[in-house]
Amino acid sequence: MYFIKFSITTFFVLNYMIGIAQTSIEVKLFAELKNAISNSKPGTEILLADGSFSGQTLLSSKAGTAKNPVVIRAKNQGKAIIESEIKIQGDYISLIGCKFEKGGCVIFEGTGCRLSRCTFSDSKALKWVRISAGSMNMEIDHNLFENKTNNRDFEKNCQLMQIIVRNQNEQHRVHHNLFQNIPQGKSGNGFETLQLITENNPFDPPAGDCNSIIENNLFLRCNGESEIISVKSNGNILRGNTFRDCKGGLVLRHGDNNNVTQNFFFGENESGSGGVRLQGTGQVVANNYFFSLGQYGVGMMDGTPDDLYIRVERAQILFNTFVNCAKTMEIGLNHSSHPNGTPPKDCTIAGNIFYTEKNHALIQFVQNDQPENWKWQDNIAFGGSADNIAEGILNQNPNLDLDENHIAWPTSSTPQSKFTNEWSGTDLLGKIRNTKTTVGAIQLSSERKITRVLTEGMVGPEKSF
Repeated sequence: MYFIKFSITTFFVLNYMIGIAQTSIEVKLFAELKNAISNSKPGTEILLADGSFSGQTLLSSKAGTAKNPVVIRAKNQGKAIIESEIKIQGDYISLIGCKFEKGGCVIFEGTGCRLSRCTFSDSKALKWVRISAGSMNMEIDHNLFENKTNNRDFEKNCQLMQIIVRNQNEQHRVHHNLFQNIPQGKSGNGFETLQLITENNPFDPPAGDCNSIIENNLFLRCNGESEIISVKSNGNILRGNTFRDCKGGLVLRHGDNNNVTQNFFFGENESGSGGVRLQGTGQVVANNYFFSLGQYGVGMMDGTPDDLYIRVERAQILFNTFVNCAKTMEIGLNHSSHPNGTPPKDCTIAGNIFYTEKNHALIQFVQNDQPENWKWQDNIAFGGSADNIAEGILNQNPNLDLDENHIAWPTSSTPQSKFTNEWSGTDLLGKIRNTKTTVGAIQLSSERKITRVLTEGMVGPEKSF
């Protein structure tokens, strides 16, 4: 009886293994790849042989499913080299482990597709990764994007990654990627490292949320333009990212109800480094850490009559820590064509630490634009100048302990905050705040362990899952 059971089990295991083998296909040319994709079935794996693949190609399949995607994979990671544009059109198709050089780039259109473990290095394509409008649930993870030197050759439309949405619950996810060494663009605009943009780029996108997540990515020396990440969409989450030595900031350019949480911004040696700049309604900037930025920590825009800039309304700037930033918080930034725009209104600024050892400006009202109907509560501003400090901003030393990694830890003498809402319960490091909530991004604790500041070994193609 035992022998019979073993034989039946073995029979099914062998059949399963044979089935896997039957759906694994090795190809050496784009023409073979195109044919393999068109004939694919759920679970088909197509292995790209070592070598170069070129020729503009449309890869289309409806065979993939959420549980059994069609997978295009480099047989040996990084040794299948794509040298031209490919367009992947269909559902649940994954492209894994390839290297993009010369004119190599990829366009996705469909549902549930994935780009993973790929390397883009000095490709001469204008845009390296594009997600078309109407696509849903796309995942871009554990890739390396570096040395976009053609930024120096073009005037505009040279975004490294562009995700076009309609704010219809797309739920894209971009995570654990390494972006590094992105040179400044030839002109001043159109060289974002990552652009999440509503189709046709309305200045004030209509109602509807995209619900995409950009998280746990590392940006090193991303200097393409003033907007490293440019969000022109509604209802997205940007969390857990680390920015180092970048000329620019994270910008909520068009759209509403985006959340920027638990990110690290380190200016290091870059005079053009920035934090978060925002416009629109309902934006949240909470539990972030800003250190030694050459420009702003947080910049809030005035509105313009042509809607190029929508005034900031109902923003929440909560439990952030700003240390040694040249202009910690600028309120009422304006466009040169509209120097007297409508100032921000109905905002809540609570639980923040504004601190400098270098007599920097802490809180500035640009052109003395006083915000309308603001709530200030339990903020600390110390060491520099602050225009017209309001009730709810205490001029008191927060007694921070700055370590060798430029993390300013709270101490037992750091003030507390009584402000509570949905963003006050968890700090920058994921710790639960107790009833004695410490002001700033980090809750006082006996443990000083930073696991969320990303380094090169924690992201990109070589990082283990």
